[in-house]
Amino acid sequence: MSWTTPKRAFIGAAAAEGGTKLNAFDNALLKLGIGNVNLVKLSSVIPAHIEWMDKVHDVPIGMLLPTVYAHIESDEPGMTISAALGVGISKNNEGGLIYEYAGYCTREEAERVVRKMVEEGFANRGWELAEFKVASAEITVKDKPAAAIAVVVMFPY
Repeated sequence: MSWTTPKRAFIGAAAAEGGTKLNAFDNALLKLGIGNVNLVKLSSVIPAHIEWMDKVHDVPIGMLLPTVYAHIESDEPGMTISAALGVGISKNNEGGLIYEYAGYCTREEAERVVRKMVEEGFANRGWELAEFKVASAEITVKDKPAAAIAVVVMFPY
């Protein structure tokens, strides 16, 4: 197998319910348009000059799709769960960082956490943060298991 440096990326988030926690997770992936692929978990570095997409276009069923993601599932009624990804883009789009967080909290709390992580990651590298993007999802568990997921999907084309 050969890997190439990604050229385009998509950032998004979704929440869903399902018959089980795994089905809720799968349903959230389907909402994002990535429910019929194989996610390959990445760490958190964005290549230089990445182009951001507004949505996931048709991808072949079963494709290996490099993805940074945060997720949480729960079946505890009344619990609010959230997942967030913070993306920092450096000056002149020379690269960037992604930080992920998921927990029993609100969307706003999760977004604050990832913003702080992005700012620290940039400070530790001596990079200038030119742009911050965030994707987050929140759901309160009712009578079915629920999931929240935030993703950055990277495409080689």
